[in-house]
Amino acid sequence: MNSNTRPSPELLLPVGTREMLEAAVANGADAVYFGVPHWNARGRTEDFSLEDVGEMIRYARVRGVRTFLAMNVLVFERELRELPEFLAKVISLEPDAFIIQDIGLARLIRAIAPTQEIHASTQMTLASAESVNLAAKLGFNRAVLARELSLKEIARIKEATPLELEVFIHGALCVSYSGQCLTSENFGGRSANRGQCAQSCRLPYRIFVDGKEYRDTDAQYLFSPHDLCALPRLGELEEIGVSSLKVEGRLKSPEYVAAVASAYRKALGRIPLEGKDMAPLEVLFSRGLRTGWLDGDNHQELVDGTFSNHHGMFLGTVVRVERGCVVVELDENVLADMMPRPGDGILFEEPRFAQSAGARLYASQVVHEYKGKPSTRGCGPQLLKMEFGRDFDTRQVARGMKVYRNDSPALEKELRKTFTDREQAKRIPVKMELSGSIGNVLKLAVYDVPRNRVEIESDTVLEAAKNGDMGDKLRDLAQKELSGLSATAYSLRDLEIDVERGAFIPGKMLRTLRQKAIEALDNERCKWHELNPSANAGRALLNSVKFGTKVAPTAARPVISVLVRSPEQIPALEGLDIDNVVMDFDWGVKYDEPQEQIRELGFRAGMATLRIHKPGESHYLKNILRLCPDFALVRNLGALSILKESGIPLAGDYSLNAANCLSYDWLLLQGLQTLHPSWDLNSTQLFDLLDDIDGSRMELTLHQYMPAFHSEYCAFARALTTGRRFPECGKICTQHKVEILDHKGERHFLQSDAECRNTLFVGKPQSALKLLPDLRAAGVNHFRLEMLQEDAATVRKKALIYTQAIRGKISIDEAIRLAGVEEKYGLSEGQLFNESVWHDRKKV
Repeated sequence: MNSNTRPSPELLLPVGTREMLEAAVANGADAVYFGVPHWNARGRTEDFSLEDVGEMIRYARVRGVRTFLAMNVLVFERELRELPEFLAKVISLEPDAFIIQDIGLARLIRAIAPTQEIHASTQMTLASAESVNLAAKLGFNRAVLARELSLKEIARIKEATPLELEVFIHGALCVSYSGQCLTSENFGGRSANRGQCAQSCRLPYRIFVDGKEYRDTDAQYLFSPHDLCALPRLGELEEIGVSSLKVEGRLKSPEYVAAVASAYRKALGRIPLEGKDMAPLEVLFSRGLRTGWLDGDNHQELVDGTFSNHHGMFLGTVVRVERGCVVVELDENVLADMMPRPGDGILFEEPRFAQSAGARLYASQVVHEYKGKPSTRGCGPQLLKMEFGRDFDTRQVARGMKVYRNDSPALEKELRKTFTDREQAKRIPVKMELSGSIGNVLKLAVYDVPRNRVEIESDTVLEAAKNGDMGDKLRDLAQKELSGLSATAYSLRDLEIDVERGAFIPGKMLRTLRQKAIEALDNERCKWHELNPSANAGRALLNSVKFGTKVAPTAARPVISVLVRSPEQIPALEGLDIDNVVMDFDWGVKYDEPQEQIRELGFRAGMATLRIHKPGESHYLKNILRLCPDFALVRNLGALSILKESGIPLAGDYSLNAANCLSYDWLLLQGLQTLHPSWDLNSTQLFDLLDDIDGSRMELTLHQYMPAFHSEYCAFARALTTGRRFPECGKICTQHKVEILDHKGERHFLQSDAECRNTLFVGKPQSALKLLPDLRAAGVNHFRLEMLQEDAATVRKKALIYTQAIRGKISIDEAIRLAGVEEKYGLSEGQLFNESVWHDRKKV
């Protein structure tokens, strides 16, 4: 399709409050998204009532704006049982779509309302055409792609799938793949998959290389990315044919939404952006705007490392400090209409020495200096002389400090007017036709050309005027009364009058007709296809799955698998009473000989897929198909799609995020023999799930270093090299062991995979040994032990302890004691034993 005829992509804005909705609509949004009450991935946003949601959907639809309800969290078993009635109520409000992470929830909505549109959230970690097309089989209408994709990768996915694609274009970036982050859960007991992200990635960390603290880096905030701004790449995204352009920011302000919507609306309309359009994008909230992963990996640019908070718009560098005045050499990108105004907040910062100061600007003046003297000809660098009030001690500011404009009441006031000032409101033009004759009713027809037409009749017939023909007074009166639309979404563009001369029309009659006609037009614009939600259909699906797959527990011999991350760990397993060995090696490590070695030791050899599958990365899966291991551990939907017909037995890993019986059932139906539950479940939620599924097809890891996050960004390259991407980094991750010290004084392991992606593993391993008797009673027969960086001797000791406990040769208490002795940083029971529920500040 020619780019000139391709439909313009939808501009999708975030809504966290009613004012944000009004700001988005007033400034050009095609669609908005906001959270389902109590059920969305932004736990700190305002929770709307169902009545609020209905009113907001109507407000948007009248104005031609679509509404998507975000329900993009994992749903636990006990919650799933209570959802059918709630979902039926929400669906009856007629949202345009739901944004969903949980596979089981998608199935439930499809059962309750088969024609309801659903979108696969970025929390589903969809990063390849294969994963998108598998999601399409679930009934999804659109896929919100992972943010870690380049323009080339997005284009390749678009070429290989008929599904609509949605791409993030502006706002905060997560260091971890969405849906694969357990950082908040591990460090604070707050799950990102449950809308309670604690933003642990924005905290400072210390780096240890081969046991010693590494100080030769400025990257204290090693995992805090710059914010995303795709304005420079908007044309390419349009050319690719992306259906929707999504802005992040449900926790931002209405003014922020207004600024972002306005800038992108102009850009999509081919209107050149000026400095006054760009300034608010940084001043209102910004950690520095970059194009993220759209141009591919650039680890040095993605993360600044010296800060993690809002800095605003970079103005320049301090060249000297005078009494009550600071002189700044302006950055070349600061245009005339981007200059700070009196009252703006100014931030001075020197990150190397952790120095910062802030003040309100009193006055400023742009000057030029040449050889240290004022230049009247505009020669020399452009300087900004800034004056501050007496309460600001300029001695806090030093030459060389970076200067930012990070607040502007004046800008906020202007942006606020775009959605609060009725005079500035964008309205839908309507045409009105007034007709009637004496002895008959008065009729008012209203058109929102060219789509909808409504007609309203007066309650009484027209009478003859007692004082003769109203003449021109009728037109003046009708124009006045019928154009009073300031409180509506409309404006009167054209008025036609065909009323018999001599008829008397009181103003009240006209006002009443106008009010009824506008209400009728609103209703006409809000007409929606019949969804007919049925809670009973949802319950029927739940019952068919829960009672159709339950198998009575057996006394079958437990199956024990050990996951190793280097070939050197394999010989340590010789002679142990285990069944399977799973290979999960780093980049460049061959699998052929280790696989044969495992088989020679008498074990089944398995290969783990990568946690992410992107375009052009099927070579790893082809290697699995070539080697034909005894089984494969599947970690993403793309790999599942490719391997499901291979004939190789498949096991599903925790990264597939199965949290309830409906998601479990669907994933098993795709060809998995066993499936590991999501690590978002605690023990209560785990056994709730086991009540409704066949426990013999669950695998649970009894020992592992919990993965905190999994990232496209390489912290090795950023901190230890100047390389932007592989191979510029020199594959530094293979040369050193890197540990990260957090704010609690705990160390964690940084590890790379075969595609140079990083995983941060919690340094204190998690043990689920205490659950072993109850798991066996629930029918669980498959158990896994995961190794990380241990040497061969340590691998053998750990595997022996756990194997003896599983086989009943030593007590659970003895095994826990012995396992704790072996751990460098102690042993944790982890999230499985966390029965507390984090409560946010919302009033529920």
